[in-house]
Amino acid sequence: MRTKNLILAILFLLLSTPLYAQKLTMGYLYPAGGEVGTTVEIEAGGLNINRATKVLFSHPGIKGVVEPIKESASAKRKRRRLNDQSSPQLADRVKIRITIGKDVPCGLYDLRLQGPKGVSNMLPFEVASFPNFRESKKSSLKSPNVVSSLPAVLCGYVTPGGVDYFRFEGKKGQTIVASVKARQLVPYIADAVPGWFQPVLKIVDSKGKEIAYSDDYHHFVDPVITTTLPKDDKYTIMIHDAIYRGREDFNYRIHLGVIPFVTGRYPAYGVVGKKVKQEIAGVNLGTTKSSTKVKKEGYNQVTFTNEIGTSNAVSFYAVPKGVRLTQNPKEGAWLNMSCAIADSLTKESKVKYYRLYSERREPIVVELIGRRNSSRIDAVMRLLDEFGEVVAVVDDTEDPLQGLVTFHADPVLKYTPKRSGEYILEVEDLHRGYGKDYHYLLRRHRQLPSFNAFVSPANITIPSGGTSSFRVDITGKLKRPANLEIKGLPKGYTTSCMKLRTGRKWDVSITSPKGASVERFPIEVKMEYPGPDGREKANVVPVDKMMQAFYYTHHIQAAELALDVTEPSPYRMSIDVDLEKEIEFSLDDTEIQLKIKIDKDPDFKDPVELLLGNKNRIFELAPISIMPEETEKTISIKLDPTAMERFRKRKNRPTWQQYIVGTVKGEVVQQGRRRFQNAKYREMTPIFMFKLKKN
Repeated sequence: MRTKNLILAILFLLLSTPLYAQKLTMGYLYPAGGEVGTTVEIEAGGLNINRATKVLFSHPGIKGVVEPIKESASAKRKRRRLNDQSSPQLADRVKIRITIGKDVPCGLYDLRLQGPKGVSNMLPFEVASFPNFRESKKSSLKSPNVVSSLPAVLCGYVTPGGVDYFRFEGKKGQTIVASVKARQLVPYIADAVPGWFQPVLKIVDSKGKEIAYSDDYHHFVDPVITTTLPKDDKYTIMIHDAIYRGREDFNYRIHLGVIPFVTGRYPAYGVVGKKVKQEIAGVNLGTTKSSTKVKKEGYNQVTFTNEIGTSNAVSFYAVPKGVRLTQNPKEGAWLNMSCAIADSLTKESKVKYYRLYSERREPIVVELIGRRNSSRIDAVMRLLDEFGEVVAVVDDTEDPLQGLVTFHADPVLKYTPKRSGEYILEVEDLHRGYGKDYHYLLRRHRQLPSFNAFVSPANITIPSGGTSSFRVDITGKLKRPANLEIKGLPKGYTTSCMKLRTGRKWDVSITSPKGASVERFPIEVKMEYPGPDGREKANVVPVDKMMQAFYYTHHIQAAELALDVTEPSPYRMSIDVDLEKEIEFSLDDTEIQLKIKIDKDPDFKDPVELLLGNKNRIFELAPISIMPEETEKTISIKLDPTAMERFRKRKNRPTWQQYIVGTVKGEVVQQGRRRFQNAKYREMTPIFMFKLKKN
């Protein structure tokens, strides 16, 4: 059953995006980072990435050059054995030579590969203040990797059933930090359960006695050890997967040494642009005082730097300018619309309460931000009326904007009172925890958006003169149609399906003019929708989609949304319909005829096979091709009367999006025992719509 699911997951990745054959997909970077101010050579593994020609970073101070790795077919087969946990998704490799500027702040940055046919998915690349030390795959407890000097970042990946060992010298009384980045490097793995590398970390002395152990850090998957060494000795640190899986994408970076590590910064909330004086806790810091000022509203990552180097990043949440933020107020503070409250559960009072007033039928909406800002709180909110009766209780509320979170512990309370009056809001930890690390922010809203909108992929690839598409995913409830707008498109570009119907997903196509410049430029997708106060506008968030454990799909926010115009294909396709109107048909129709036009380069002589882009039970297109001498083709899309019968009694007639894909078959690729048909070229028409007529 596991093998069957693996094959399905691989087929999904290879075939789910029909616009381009040979799509670039990265699975890992090794090592996934480098020291600030240095040049580092790394390896990237994935599918079709050997076609990459350029490296893209989310920071201008990081530059990279792609260098192909020459590998014979027999060597590749030997490396990718089918009797281990290998995956055809990691079959190809390239070297990347990366230069990191001296002024680049330490942290994680987006890395993508660009090829002739588009841009890959994103993977994090870490800039650190310590040098890399790479493992040897032949290490053991008796013959470990010897780390000659600390601090260092230990880089490696675990193999199936394997444990990696590193030996270092330590002095009595030193506070050693071993902080792992593993899931942070590859957040989700499609063909693994639980869907990420689950590292286990241990330190032993020269006699094999365990000094420290960690398999997570609070609610984070990646473990951290901070321990004071009991004697001068040679110590060994070891790492493995919790259930002893392994592969190149089970890679890690361990920050090891007497290095600064921050366990908390208090307060953890502030206002955009305003300096917040903070008390910091941790090890190897040298001070307990610091300050933070951020420019970005919402979730931020801040670090601490001393003479040793830069610490781990700690979360800091900033409310917008104009919001009055109260830090640690007295018990029973008023929570109003214009203010926010930052507080924590203390030892003296494990339950905190606040007062608020509401008119009859005026919705009470209170959002708590805690776990999303790295707090340890698993919060519960209760609302009590003036008689002390509990009228609303809420525990966990999913936040679709937090694609890296799998346990959504922050609640959002919504209640419409039947009478005007004063209410009491109680906050406590579900497990009765308390302390400074159990901090949270309370904000009262008139309302929260009933939906979130995402656009993917975050890098849209389109051939010069051709057509491509992106998808808008809706989470929540969009009750009425909305209008989409793309900002940043140059003159001459056209779009279709810009009026979004209600539902969970919607596709939009973009067509570039013939002769459009090959370039990359940022764009924005905005949405205008009917709200309670009239027409309202919202940003559509650019994301990369990642699959977890064969099934779950997560939206991972990207640094920007960009359109990449590539070299033109030898043919371009269009459809002879009005894209602003639906193509209507009735329940009694048996087929729909459409005219497909193709604009070919003079020397292009291949037949182009036509396929339906969105396959379903209602529409079917028999195999048909546009031959070399043809410039247009009339196709007949068959309608399945049995599948349509379920719509006969419905009052609301549905709308379907559709497009036609034109494919020129290419090489057959052998991945182990499996064969995949690649395409030499694959182009599409603009997206059009079918609509079922009313009786």
